[in-house]
Amino acid sequence: MSELRCLLVGAGAATRSLAATVDGGPGLALAGVVDASAAVSGLRPACDVIVVCDSPGQPAVDLASLLAGQAAGVPVVVAAAQPDLAVHRAAMAAGARGLVALPADPDELFGAVRAASASRAGSAGNAAGITAAVCSGKGGAGVSTVALALAEAATGGLLVDLAGGFDDAAARLGCDGARGVADLAGLDDALGADALRAVLATRPDGLRLLARPAVGGLATPALCRAVVRASRAVAPVVALDLGLLPSPSAAAVAIGCDRVLLVTTPDRAAVACAARAAAWLDGEGVPAGGVGLVVNRWRRGGELSLRGIERAGGLPVAAVVRDGRAGGAASELLRAVGAG
Repeated sequence: MSELRCLLVGAGAATRSLAATVDGGPGLALAGVVDASAAVSGLRPACDVIVVCDSPGQPAVDLASLLAGQAAGVPVVVAAAQPDLAVHRAAMAAGARGLVALPADPDELFGAVRAASASRAGSAGNAAGITAAVCSGKGGAGVSTVALALAEAATGGLLVDLAGGFDDAAARLGCDGARGVADLAGLDDALGADALRAVLATRPDGLRLLARPAVGGLATPALCRAVVRASRAVAPVVALDLGLLPSPSAAAVAIGCDRVLLVTTPDRAAVACAARAAAWLDGEGVPAGGVGLVVNRWRRGGELSLRGIERAGGLPVAAVVRDGRAGGAASELLRAVGAG
C-alpha cells in the first residue's frame, strides 16, 4: 500500500513533535508543515489528509471547521492535547474525520489517517476535467481569442494564461491579475487543486482565470506540468493559452494536455507555419493523434479550402471559426476537445 501524504497545520512544539511522528511513522509521509494562515489561504501542498494540531492560542478544532469547509474533499483529522468528549463533539461538528491525542501514538495516528482517507475514497467522484493547449506557429492567428472562447463555452470553464508577448488576459478581461502563476512558484509536484483555486481570478459571469506570470519569462516546465494536472480537478474544461510556439514550457503543457489545438488562419503562409509547429510538437513527444487544427477567420472562396489546409498543414481540421467569430464556434470547439 502506498504511503498516505499528511499535511500538518499548526505551529509550536506540539506540531514539531507530530511532524517527527508522521515522518517516521508506518505508512505515512509528511507532505509539509504550514501555519494556519497559509492553510486557510489555500496555498498548501497536495496531500491525502490534513492533520490540524493544537497550537499556542489556536485550538485545532477552531481551525478544522475552516479547512473542512474549503479543502475540496480532503479529510481533516484533529490532533488535540485534551481530546475529551467535548473536543470530540466539536471536532465532528466542524467536519473533521478523526481525532487523535497529543503527543500522538504512531499506530493511533496511522489508524485515524487511514480511516479518514478511506472515507474520502468512498465519497469522492472520479470526474476529471479536459485540458486543451491552444497555440500557434505564427503570430496574429487568434490564439487568445480561441482559448477564451473555449473556456467560455463550458460552464465553470478555466482559462490559463501562459502566453508570452504583450497581451495580458487579466487586463483584457477586466479581471484582478494580482495573483496568478507566480504565486505557485516552487510548489511544482506538490501543487494541489486547493492551491490553484486560491489564486484564480473570477469574472462576474463565472469564467475563471489563472493570470500569467510576471514579465520576465514563462513558468518553469515543472510548474506548467503541475498546473495541467491540478487544473483537471478545478474545471470541466481548461483552456491553456500558450501563444506562439516553440518554448520549453509550451512543450511541457502540450505533452500533459488531453488535446492540442493549433490555430491558423486560412492562408498559405500561416498554414506553413502551422505545419512547422506541428513538426516541432511531434519532435517534443506530443502524440500526433492529439493535435488538431483550428482554422480561424474562415470564409468560403478564400486562398485555401479546408481540405487544402489539412493537406498543407499535415493535420486534421478539428474546428472552424468563421469570420473570426470565436464565440459562435463554442459547440464546435467543445467537440474538438471531446467535451461536446
